[in-house]
Amino acid sequence: MRRRGRDPRRPAGGWRGEPARRRPARPRRCGPRARRRGGPVSVGRPTVVVVGAGGAGLCVALEAASQGATVHLVEKQSTMGGMLRIANGEFSGAGSRRQAERGIEDSPERHWDEVRRISHDRVDPGLARMSVLRQGETVDWLESLGFQFHPDCPGLIHGHEVYDVPRTYWGVEQGHSVLQVLLPLVEEQVQAGRVVLHLSTRLRGLVREADAVVGVAVEDPEGSRELRGDAVVLATGGYDANIGLRNRFMPEHCADVLVGCLDHATGDGLVAAEEVGAAVSADGIFLPVMGMIPDPDRPQHAVDYRQAFVEMAPAYRTPHEIWVNRHGERFVAEDTRSPEQRERALIRQPGNLMHIVFDASVVREAPVSLIRNPADEWTPERFAESCRSSPWITRADSLEELARALDVPADALARNVADYNAAVRGEVVDALGRTTFPTALEEGPWYAITTVAASILSRDGLRAGTDLRVQDQQGEPIPGLYAVGEVLGNNVFAGDNYVGGMSITPAMTLGRLLGRALGAGAAEEQQ
Repeated sequence: MRRRGRDPRRPAGGWRGEPARRRPARPRRCGPRARRRGGPVSVGRPTVVVVGAGGAGLCVALEAASQGATVHLVEKQSTMGGMLRIANGEFSGAGSRRQAERGIEDSPERHWDEVRRISHDRVDPGLARMSVLRQGETVDWLESLGFQFHPDCPGLIHGHEVYDVPRTYWGVEQGHSVLQVLLPLVEEQVQAGRVVLHLSTRLRGLVREADAVVGVAVEDPEGSRELRGDAVVLATGGYDANIGLRNRFMPEHCADVLVGCLDHATGDGLVAAEEVGAAVSADGIFLPVMGMIPDPDRPQHAVDYRQAFVEMAPAYRTPHEIWVNRHGERFVAEDTRSPEQRERALIRQPGNLMHIVFDASVVREAPVSLIRNPADEWTPERFAESCRSSPWITRADSLEELARALDVPADALARNVADYNAAVRGEVVDALGRTTFPTALEEGPWYAITTVAASILSRDGLRAGTDLRVQDQQGEPIPGLYAVGEVLGNNVFAGDNYVGGMSITPAMTLGRLLGRALGAGAAEEQQ
């Protein structure tokens, strides 16, 4: 296992916006039970309580422990990893060694300009810039740990708006590739007595003395108790699996979107912080993840996209089908290269729902399956079998029968198919501006996949300054309380759009920065 000393690129006085550092005390090891169950800790060492063991929390814990702190790492699931267990795990960074080796000219400042462009300049300029300028270092750090990059990295990702320069990376096993390098390091710190791991332990609230947060109230299978420290870091992720809480931040017309994340994303840290007066954003921004399939066994939830999702990006699959809304009307050019255009068009449709309509010729002739997942190969043959048997696909012998099954007006659906076919034959110009017409739709049987906009990433979150201290309603820091990762809300790093790698990379980058500062004894002095 590699061991790391001081980052040679770190300025002597610390990064801009980073809390002041104190020299760490010498670590002392604890017994195995103390490490796992919160036993005695070393006198004179700062103690940091980190709630949430996803990408952000793991990085905070690793850096704080490596600087000499004792870290209580609290995770309500039985395993660490959070959303990285299902995420694609794409991260971004400019000026990395991997870019240089491939002759790609890039810089953190150029990356920052692109983040501003794609986000429509609506990111938090302090936090987002602080992260972007150091994300190339995060990429190099992961490489130094033995991260298994996909051979196509760095590359351009077309699921959301595309960078001008290849600066996005991913692993051969998606998000699991990140965990494969982080989890052994955490276990090493557990064995050394610097990290006390609390799995299957839920956050029930924050502990306050006077105006400062001094710990957390938690509950595990053995009961309730408190964990106290010099600093509490909320790295609890998002809230999208808590439909009531999610819809509080959602535009009213988007309340029916699917839940696309794991069930643990219930906003526990956000709720706990609000209870002690923390400010929470309410930007009213929502941009959907497209292509999620409704789970027939779980209303308002999507089929796990590790199992299946619909490929929407024409960069990966030429569209042979049309998309219609509940009224049987097409609403966007299916071959648009702008993911944002597709996403914004979908959330204007009734119920944020669309039907992907195709015929037997598409099943027979399309060279790439309409359904895919991150791991298994969805061959055209497998897709053809799903068209015959899958509960996700509606099938009918005639277009009129398909309309009845979808509960859309049959005349509208027939007219939209006819207009599309006229454009295929070159008789008219497509009214929506589509220019790709692989085949006419005129051969039964007919099929449709219904897909609904999904929420998978929380847009709003806790307010925090560039020191990552959580702020109260008056914009003042709450002593002892910090936040990092998705609990801050993705709007901070992506504005009103999706920006490549600007979720997991800020979580890891700022998590490392915060952990390094707190581990050196930089927790806020209690008033």
